[in-house]
Amino acid sequence: MLPRPVEDSGMPRMLEGDRAGMTRGPMERIYHIHEAVMEDRLPNCSTLATELEVTQKTIQRDITFMRDRLGLPLEYHGPSHGYRYTEDVSTFPVFEVGAEELAGLFLARQAIESVRGTQLETTMREVFAKLTRSMQGKVKFAWADLDQAFSRKPGGVTKTDLKLFGKLAEAVMQRREVEFRYRKLGSGQTEIRRIQPYHLGEVDHCWYLIGQDLERRALRTFAFPRINGAKVLKGRFEVPDDFDGPAYLGTSFGIWTDPERPDFKQEVRIELSGYAARLVEERRWHPSQQVTPLNATGSRVEVRFEVGRLEELVRWTLSWGSQAKVREPKSLRDQVRAEAAKIQAG
Repeated sequence: MLPRPVEDSGMPRMLEGDRAGMTRGPMERIYHIHEAVMEDRLPNCSTLATELEVTQKTIQRDITFMRDRLGLPLEYHGPSHGYRYTEDVSTFPVFEVGAEELAGLFLARQAIESVRGTQLETTMREVFAKLTRSMQGKVKFAWADLDQAFSRKPGGVTKTDLKLFGKLAEAVMQRREVEFRYRKLGSGQTEIRRIQPYHLGEVDHCWYLIGQDLERRALRTFAFPRINGAKVLKGRFEVPDDFDGPAYLGTSFGIWTDPERPDFKQEVRIELSGYAARLVEERRWHPSQQVTPLNATGSRVEVRFEVGRLEELVRWTLSWGSQAKVREPKSLRDQVRAEAAKIQAG
């Protein structure tokens, strides 16, 4: 059965005083204390703090939580200098999973399915196992129940090389230059590129590297699937103070940005009707998106974007077929008409 959603389980998520990055999670500590008491080891704050690598103050808060919030009959036994239960505790209180936690776990599990058969699968399964290990035997639900209740169908997911991701992420964090062979879209050959990597970003289920191309002396964007033989070099660099990775990606509708004018934006106005008008109000394709109704029923709307290059908007507009009409700019309208004519002629 599915766990009953709760607004707040009261469980201490991260207690003040913990040594950040070095301590066990609050739930894991509490189960450790419970097991020590059940085994009649008569643990105290000093011994537990040593075992769990936290402060005695943290252990005292855990014990107070167990006694006051979980209702466990814990008391300190002076002669034995340790804690014990004053009554039989045959079952331990279950930490119920709230609605947000349940949704998060389901989406994390679905993310694993999206990389099945790739090098990322093993690593993601190990991480997911760590997240759910402390819940085993304590949270009552079956994955089969969730699979019947929820599903997702991702499209256009690209394969991600775990080793490549690790190398490039390390280079970005350590500000080290990289070199690799790259095949541009539409080209049948690769070429060597030497890059100062500034930022990694995911767009439409594909990872991209944004960095300064040392030969071209300009920012360039590289898709992971077309990178081969990446090497992290000794050369170091500083990222310009005015560079903002998310903002750089925000100038494009998808991933394509004008390298000569990375900050350039232009307003795009597209009229949508019928089912397209309904869908565009329900979904968000770009941070700058604005939707204005053109009639009382909402069956005609105008959607506006502020983007740089228009190529990706040509594809997006054509995806709506006769339900879309480009109002501005004229250059986008001309590109859509030309592409539609090629489709018809083919």
